[in-house]
Amino acid sequence: MSNPQSTDGLSVLIKYKWKIVLAIILLVIAAAFIAILLPLLDGIIMGIVLAYVARPLKRFIDRFSPQSSAYLATFAIIFPIFLITGLGVIEIFNFIFWAAKNQEYVMSTLLALIETMNLPDFAGEKIKDIILNFTLYLLPFMKELPLIEIGKSFVIASTMFIINILLAVIVCFYLLVDGGRLVDKVIDIIPEDIEIFSQKFVKHFDAILSALFIGNTYSAIAVGIISLVVFWAFGFPSILALSALMLIVAFVPMFTSWMVVAPLAIYRYYEMGSESAFIFVVVSLVVFIIIPDLFIRPYLINTRSNIHPLLIIIAFLGGGLVGGIAGFFIAPILLGAIVAAYRASAEVRRVEILKQQG
Repeated sequence: MSNPQSTDGLSVLIKYKWKIVLAIILLVIAAAFIAILLPLLDGIIMGIVLAYVARPLKRFIDRFSPQSSAYLATFAIIFPIFLITGLGVIEIFNFIFWAAKNQEYVMSTLLALIETMNLPDFAGEKIKDIILNFTLYLLPFMKELPLIEIGKSFVIASTMFIINILLAVIVCFYLLVDGGRLVDKVIDIIPEDIEIFSQKFVKHFDAILSALFIGNTYSAIAVGIISLVVFWAFGFPSILALSALMLIVAFVPMFTSWMVVAPLAIYRYYEMGSESAFIFVVVSLVVFIIIPDLFIRPYLINTRSNIHPLLIIIAFLGGGLVGGIAGFFIAPILLGAIVAAYRASAEVRRVEILKQQG
């Protein structure tokens, strides 16, 4: 007759006390390690995304030069993204500094623009009040802020940004070189009773993330490069800054390019007239909306990942609002993990049912 005391909860805890202590220590170490990596999370996530984007190009280059394929693929993907965004950010900062030095001219120009828009009296007066309040209260308040503290914060933020950019490049490169072996090592330590599920999960998860990131990034790069030509052809000022903004908003699927196109169309209407604005809107509709969002992106994402576009849009927008740059990509990764787990478990159940029937 077995002793009932040997199977109660306390006896089990005493029996496995050292294993429990070891597990708690490992969890604490893992939590501390994750906390240390949090400032670098943006760079790590961006590196993973870039590795997915560069992987098809690496596989193509492997046919001709396997030894240099990782270097060439990393450079080919990173160079256009960082070139457009880097030059665009520099131009945006230059505009901000210029506006800060020429506040009176900027305010008078905005007020004159409001006058030419022929808005209803209540709307026009309200907008003028907002602009004047900004001039009278907010700008003087910004001038009184301690420059030393602002300078320190700017230096720290800039340093972390540069570190995350470099980390993203390094992570991208080493994942291209050793990503396959890293996944194999992780699968090797998985218990045998869930090995089949794990293999199917990794297969679906990899395919979903590949479709999500390749489709969005390739479409965004194409939109960013083409926008340079379009903005230059229509004679817009600060085309690098505008193209950088276009590239950023193009990462979110379905119609976010209008966030940049709509203000430019209004600006062109008051500068060049309705005909010129209409032509710009039509060209933008074809180049920035119809071709990438209705043809290229759906083919690369929806047909390969088989995830509804609404879920993808919510994941990107919600992740970006909650977690910034890292959250913008973590949310689609979590969505992909949920869908992959569902599909893998469905396949495992299907196989078990077939075995029982056979």
